[in-house]
Amino acid sequence: MRKPGVSSPIEIKVEAAVNPSEDPQKVINAIETVIERCSPEFRYGSRAIGRAMGSEPLSIIYEQVRSRSAMGVLRRMLLDNRAGTSTWFLLNKQAATAGIAVVIEDEQESPLGPIRVTINCEDLDTLTDWLAPES
Repeated sequence: MRKPGVSSPIEIKVEAAVNPSEDPQKVINAIETVIERCSPEFRYGSRAIGRAMGSEPLSIIYEQVRSRSAMGVLRRMLLDNRAGTSTWFLLNKQAATAGIAVVIEDEQESPLGPIRVTINCEDLDTLTDWLAPES
């Protein structure tokens, strides 16, 4: 994985709802499987929330979107959901439990709810081009 060439800090926030039928530890493990160096915690009685810094936590997503030709979907999500220096995308929670980063466009595509990944970075254009370049 090449580095993104971003000079400003990259802050990543990851969160997922934990349904009553789910084991909170399994949701936490799913997040840790697709976002490296993230230590989510079960909070507020129904959410797993974690934070990470830098581009390294995105390495699994970086590699897997290339192997699945999902870069177009990820790029569209990053651009459509951008607000200033922040953007976000969704991952399928069930796929994440198997260590697979599947980018989804709609929350309904993940029956138990998605994992939401929010990225804050001053140099969002460069980060987007690195994570999901135009094809």
